Amino acid sequence: MTDLDDTLPGLPVSRPTGVGLCLSGGGYRAMLFHLGTLWRLNDAGYLPKLTRISSVSGGSITAGLLGCTWRNLEFDQTGVAIDFLEHVVEPILAMGRYTLDVPAVLKGLLFGGVAHEVEGVYDRMLYHGATLQSLPDDNSGPRFIIMATDLSNGVGWRFSRPYMRDYKTANYPNPTLPLAQAVAASSAFPPFLSPVVLNLVDGKHATLTDGGVYDNLGIEPVLKNCGTIFVSDAGGPFKEEPRPHRGWILGTYRVLLTLQAEVGWLRKRQVMAALKSTTNDLKGAFWAVTTDPTDFPAFASTLPVPVTAAKRLGDTPTRLKALPDETLYGLVNWGYAAADAGLRSYVDPHLPEPPGFPLPGGVGV
Repeated sequence: MTDLDDTLPGLPVSRPTGVGLCLSGGGYRAMLFHLGTLWRLNDAGYLPKLTRISSVSGGSITAGLLGCTWRNLEFDQTGVAIDFLEHVVEPILAMGRYTLDVPAVLKGLLFGGVAHEVEGVYDRMLYHGATLQSLPDDNSGPRFIIMATDLSNGVGWRFSRPYMRDYKTANYPNPTLPLAQAVAASSAFPPFLSPVVLNLVDGKHATLTDGGVYDNLGIEPVLKNCGTIFVSDAGGPFKEEPRPHRGWILGTYRVLLTLQAEVGWLRKRQVMAALKSTTNDLKGAFWAVTTDPTDFPAFASTLPVPVTAAKRLGDTPTRLKALPDETLYGLVNWGYAAADAGLRSYVDPHLPEPPGFPLPGGVGV
């Protein structure tokens, strides 16, 4: 399986047979929505079928935890990890109750580096010293690809077990970089959490920022290497501002949000066009935190999600800030319901409806 042609335009003539999952950015909103996605995929027995999991920003927080705990998961005969709650759900819920962004900025300014503070919290709360070599190899689980953006050349940088690089730079095989540092780079949203500077083994440096700057859906490593793709998009809506800020700081921040929104729209159109094409045999489903639940043909009657609730959850700010349990549980339950609807509508119409939401409280009203 090659990675060198992943960034080239177009799709291969012959579709590969792998199953890929893409987890978008979006701060804690993404971290929690994607937790619901993974939970539904697990309950449906799909986790062992995945061959690639690509993630950016908030999606990388959740993907990184799944990756470094993969070897500890116990799968039953139906492909369900029976200890998923212990190894994945509970640590992510604890992370969602912890405010990271503002304290990291303040401590970083005082003590020598915002990125270092973010990395330290990720490692203490989630990864516990894991490195990229803690991720499963291709024979024991999916290839996890954590994406950042290389500021030196403007292309996507990839962290994985077999290598880290972008397609314009040298290859760094079998990296032992801390997983927390890779996730910190992937989620280093500018300007406050960015950049992350990697000291490479050959004496060079890589200056990285949020993976969503280049590819907010994380689709490039998956689209060319998998015949079936699932895309979980937790990017929030772009809010119109009748009177945008004109100052340098807030005005520049508005420009960054505009650029990221445009990248997201372009990537979404790329995915939807590929899924709808009749010439490339690509299968799969796309679901989003901003999706109207009634748009799914097979939305579960056992998982009611009012449109007003979906909109409210989609409006959760793109922050690494503690959330109340109502919002925290709601985002996980909404991700679970959206993934279920996507699976049963477009991939597996015979998949039974789940008995109910995995966490108490549903999604609110």
